[in-house]
Amino acid sequence: MKMPAGSWDQFDDYVIDFAIDRKRRGERIAIVTLVQIEGSSPRPLGAQMAVSETGRWTGYLSGGCIERAVVTEAIAAIQDGESRRVRYGRGSKYFDIQLPCGSAIELVFDVGIADEDLVAIDSRLHRRLPAMMHVPSLAGDETETLTRIYAPRTRLIIAGIGPSAVQLSRLGLLTGFEVVLYSPDRETREEVLKTPGVEVVPIPSAASLPVIHADRHTAVAVMFHDHEWETNLLPLILETDAFYVGAMGSRKTHQRRLDILARFGVEKEKLGRIRGPAGLFESGKSASSIALSILAEIMQANVGATAGAGLLTDGSEASALPLWEPANQPLPVGCLSRDGTVTL
Repeated sequence: MKMPAGSWDQFDDYVIDFAIDRKRRGERIAIVTLVQIEGSSPRPLGAQMAVSETGRWTGYLSGGCIERAVVTEAIAAIQDGESRRVRYGRGSKYFDIQLPCGSAIELVFDVGIADEDLVAIDSRLHRRLPAMMHVPSLAGDETETLTRIYAPRTRLIIAGIGPSAVQLSRLGLLTGFEVVLYSPDRETREEVLKTPGVEVVPIPSAASLPVIHADRHTAVAVMFHDHEWETNLLPLILETDAFYVGAMGSRKTHQRRLDILARFGVEKEKLGRIRGPAGLFESGKSASSIALSILAEIMQANVGATAGAGLLTDGSEASALPLWEPANQPLPVGCLSRDGTVTL
């Protein structure tokens, strides 16, 4: 992901925008994809790096053990003009590069991906639509392909006022989320704008609320001390597909919140979606600890929604897929399937 200052987040899960940027500069690139794991791995199947012929790169495929070796191999593949599949760890020709616990991984270095394919993926993700990339297997049958599925970045919508909302916007951005702040408070908006990269939307009044678009890749944190705002906002938010809806406040405050919303006609099932008090742990009174607690709960909800929802079998052993979708809508993210299909 390109950072607001213009540099790239080198250890990012999403590498397509970097690849497009380097190609537009006239550089050749390789997309490197993790296609097989034997034993354990700190990165999931489908993890990727993008490497330019200049040696610039983004993404990561290990805990720091092999990235430099991958860059060297990628540059060689680019110069040769041939895609390749390389094994690292146990059984590799690179005996000097060892992975923890005797594990092994196999990577595909794809130097032939078309510009229009990269742009199509990036365009769909910017429109918050899933996308896919076909990766040549380069093992056995040369016609076999794997499919890498992408989901839009997790979006964090914060509706609120004050220091905790400001801190959560900053932490969310550092985590790699798309962050949008809705606030009626000028000081809150101005403070958040000091951190480039956060979209800031003013709320004119409690009676004139903006439309909040929250898809199933979106978390919403409501952070008001004046609960008149949330009484109007929460019924609208609960009509969306957001995977997380949290509201700040004490347990007593949350019960009052539920009672008020029930009187407004919000159904009990929808009220049950609200996490209150928002936060994974008792966070004390500081803005940073409150923000960290809420962010931790969002991360837990994001992963927990699909824990164990899918498996990929390579013929000998199965590897758990890191799915980031609601369990009733299982779209694999950062995983691979054979022959262009998703294996669930």
